[in-house]
Amino acid sequence: MSGGYNLSVHIDADSFVLQDNGYNVVGDTGLGLSPLQRHETRGAQQHGATDRGRTLRPRNFVLQFKVDGQTFRGYWDKRDELVRVFKSTESLFELRFTFQNGDVRSIDCNAVGGLTYPSNRRSAFADRASVEFRAPDPTWYDPNEQSETYGIGGGSDAFDIPLEIPWQIGASTIDITKSIAYAGSWQTNPIIKIVGPITDCVITNLTTDEVLDFTGTTIGAGDYYEIDTRYGYKTVTDSSGVSQIADLTDDSDLGTFHLEPPVLNNASKDNDIQVTGSGVTEATEIFLRYKTRYLGI
Repeated sequence: MSGGYNLSVHIDADSFVLQDNGYNVVGDTGLGLSPLQRHETRGAQQHGATDRGRTLRPRNFVLQFKVDGQTFRGYWDKRDELVRVFKSTESLFELRFTFQNGDVRSIDCNAVGGLTYPSNRRSAFADRASVEFRAPDPTWYDPNEQSETYGIGGGSDAFDIPLEIPWQIGASTIDITKSIAYAGSWQTNPIIKIVGPITDCVITNLTTDEVLDFTGTTIGAGDYYEIDTRYGYKTVTDSSGVSQIADLTDDSDLGTFHLEPPVLNNASKDNDIQVTGSGVTEATEIFLRYKTRYLGI
């Protein structure tokens, strides 16, 4: 393990582990705090300016690899292989860093430069090669979705459903609040699945005062609504894949609904998620899943 981490590339079900194939990371830059831009306004007679917040900018970072082919033929084969692994693709790939303590951080990116292989290489069989990457979303994430289990209301023993946070319902109405201890350094936008039957379902993050309100809507038994609050999605679809975004009330916060990260060096921040609704049965379930996101590594 070089650089304190193992590095792998993932595209759909395919993966390529750099260290397992003889490539060692010998240098990196640009992996820390995400680049950002602060926004300001200034009045005609104002001294200074008024800060209006910030937005993150895309991230460019560089990794340097040692290419050692052991022989002339092996060296040229390694060069060719590295080019094939990091060739530009139509869509982003996942670059995954696995650290010695078991932590995993991923970023979605594409290669945008490097691998020019200057002729003054270090030896006949070995060289160093740099690759520049660009990540439109500059934040890192743990590729393993969070897994929690809750049993509430008149439900029986809690049960385990991987990768999601379920609330199991046993009474005819639901009004329950659960705390999610979110430990990322950047906000995350969850995916929520409401399995019917349920009427007037309202999901509120009491910590951020954001709400997803389906008052006036009944989700029937055997049907579900899936709400994707991630940027670039912002959708509400039913079990047939039909958009039901119109069922959200006008004061819903689909555009901003998120889990809030802790401030300063606190380990986590509790996000209190409240779920209410009526006309529920033991078949009714609400699932929430998310990936923990980070400003840097």
